[in-house]
Amino acid sequence: MNKLGFAVVGAVSLVLAACGRNESDTLNESEAQNVEAGTLNDLAANAANAEMEALGNQQQQLEAENADAAADEGETSNDALKTAPSEVEDDVQGM
Repeated sequence: MNKLGFAVVGAVSLVLAACGRNESDTLNESEAQNVEAGTLNDLAANAANAEMEALGNQQQQLEAENADAAADEGETSNDALKTAPSEVEDDVQGM
Protein backbone atom coordinates (compact mmCIF):
# COMPACT_ATOMS: atom_id res chain seq x y z
CA MET A 1 0.00 0.00 0.00
CA ASN A 2 2.86 2.40 0.71
CA LYS A 3 4.32 1.89 -2.75
CA LEU A 4 0.94 2.42 -4.36
CA GLY A 5 0.36 5.63 -2.34
CA PHE A 6 3.76 7.03 -3.30
CA ALA A 7 3.11 6.19 -6.95
CA VAL A 8 -0.28 7.93 -6.93
CA VAL A 9 1.05 11.04 -5.14
CA GLY A 10 4.01 11.18 -7.54
CA ALA A 11 1.80 10.85 -10.60
CA VAL A 12 -0.63 13.52 -9.37
CA SER A 13 2.20 15.94 -8.61
CA LEU A 14 3.70 15.41 -12.09
CA VAL A 15 0.32 16.04 -13.73
CA LEU A 16 -0.24 19.22 -11.71
CA ALA A 17 3.26 20.47 -12.43
CA ALA A 18 2.74 19.97 -16.17
CA CYS A 19 -0.61 21.83 -16.19
CA GLY A 20 0.68 25.27 -15.26
CA ARG A 21 3.40 25.54 -17.89
CA ASN A 22 1.15 26.21 -20.86
CA GLU A 23 -0.22 29.54 -19.61
CA SER A 24 1.93 32.61 -19.97
CA ASP A 25 2.00 35.39 -17.42
CA THR A 26 -0.19 38.34 -18.25
CA LEU A 27 2.10 40.82 -16.45
CA ASN A 28 5.86 40.67 -16.44
CA GLU A 29 7.71 41.33 -13.22
CA SER A 30 9.47 44.40 -14.64
CA GLU A 31 6.14 45.88 -15.74
CA ALA A 32 4.74 45.33 -12.25
CA GLN A 33 7.69 47.17 -10.72
CA ASN A 34 7.25 50.05 -13.15
CA VAL A 35 3.58 50.33 -12.26
CA GLU A 36 4.43 50.35 -8.55
CA ALA A 37 7.19 52.93 -9.06
CA GLY A 38 4.84 55.17 -11.03
CA THR A 39 2.20 54.94 -8.34
CA LEU A 40 4.72 55.76 -5.63
CA ASN A 41 5.99 58.73 -7.63
CA ASP A 42 2.44 60.04 -8.02
CA LEU A 43 1.76 59.65 -4.31
CA ALA A 44 5.00 61.43 -3.42
CA ALA A 45 4.23 64.29 -5.79
CA ASN A 46 0.73 64.66 -4.34
CA ALA A 47 2.12 64.70 -0.79
CA ALA A 48 4.74 67.30 -1.72
CA ASN A 49 2.13 69.53 -3.36
CA ALA A 50 -0.13 69.27 -0.31
CA GLU A 51 2.77 70.17 1.98
CA MET A 52 3.71 73.18 -0.16
CA GLU A 53 0.12 74.38 -0.10
CA ALA A 54 -0.08 73.97 3.69
CA LEU A 55 3.18 75.89 4.18
CA GLY A 56 1.95 78.65 1.88
CA ASN A 57 -1.26 78.95 3.88
CA GLN A 58 0.72 79.05 7.12
CA GLN A 59 2.98 81.78 5.73
CA GLN A 60 -0.01 83.88 4.71
CA GLN A 61 -1.56 83.43 8.15
CA LEU A 62 1.65 84.49 9.90
CA GLU A 63 2.03 87.53 7.64
CA ALA A 64 -1.56 88.54 8.40
CA GLU A 65 -0.96 88.15 12.15
CA ASN A 66 2.21 90.25 11.92
CA ALA A 67 0.36 92.94 9.98
CA ASP A 68 -2.42 92.95 12.60
CA ALA A 69 0.12 93.23 15.42
CA ALA A 70 1.85 96.15 13.71
CA ALA A 71 -1.49 97.86 13.07
CA ASP A 72 -2.45 97.45 16.74
CA GLU A 73 0.76 99.22 17.76
CA GLY A 74 0.07 102.02 15.30
CA GLU A 75 2.94 101.13 12.99
CA THR A 76 2.48 99.74 9.52
CA SER A 77 6.03 98.82 8.55
CA ASN A 78 7.90 95.61 9.23
CA ASP A 79 10.56 97.60 11.08
CA ALA A 80 8.33 97.57 14.14
CA LEU A 81 8.62 93.79 14.34
CA LYS A 82 12.42 93.71 14.18
CA THR A 83 14.58 93.57 17.29
CA ALA A 84 17.30 96.16 17.68
CA PRO A 85 20.83 94.70 17.34
CA SER A 86 21.85 96.08 20.73
CA GLU A 87 19.00 94.19 22.43
CA VAL A 88 20.08 90.95 20.76
CA GLU A 89 23.69 91.48 21.83
CA ASP A 90 22.57 92.17 25.40
CA ASP A 91 20.54 88.97 25.42
CA VAL A 92 23.43 86.90 24.07
CA GLN A 93 25.94 88.39 26.52
CA GLY A 94 23.57 87.73 29.41
CA MET A 95 23.57 83.98 28.73
